[in-house]
Amino acid sequence: MFQHLEPFDGWLFIYSHDQDERSPFHEVEHNLFAYDRRIYTFDAHPLWDNIESESLLVKILYAQYDEGYAILELLGEWNDLHENDFRLLWDNCLHPLVTEGIYRFILICENVFNIYPDADDYYQNAQEELAEGEGWLCLLRARPQVLEELEAYGIGQYFFYSPLLESLRWRKLKPWQVYAQVRDQLEGRLLPGS
Repeated sequence: MFQHLEPFDGWLFIYSHDQDERSPFHEVEHNLFAYDRRIYTFDAHPLWDNIESESLLVKILYAQYDEGYAILELLGEWNDLHENDFRLLWDNCLHPLVTEGIYRFILICENVFNIYPDADDYYQNAQEELAEGEGWLCLLRARPQVLEELEAYGIGQYFFYSPLLESLRWRKLKPWQVYAQVRDQLEGRLLPGS
């Protein structure tokens, strides 16, 4: 099931997080001959990175330190009830990038199949820390049920997402083009009267 879902590799000629000394996954080895990543009991493609969650894997597709943004792809089930996945994502991936000057995150969620959020302080604490650097969290290509659950639990307020971005063919773009589209939507949303 998950072993056929590889992280996007179209930007590897531009950025590889395992070669990035500032990445939390610098020098992480990926065994291409064995499935050593799992989501629950299901094998996952070995190119995903582990954040110590049993239900969610991540891949940093691009990090731009000078402009302070990163694009990540997620795979699995976002489960705060049993796994506390947002805390694990924050502690083991996002926060290390924040300490390196990245405050704006695009989380590609088209392969997040379910979300079980929990209204805890991690979301608010993350938002407060990101706000110090004028940062944000954007969900891109999230499934409708994921967005509905975020709203139902009152956690949607901590993320930016836009129907205009849901049709974005991000794989056909360069990472800086994806960032520009998201940034423009976010800035347009924050303009007075919009």
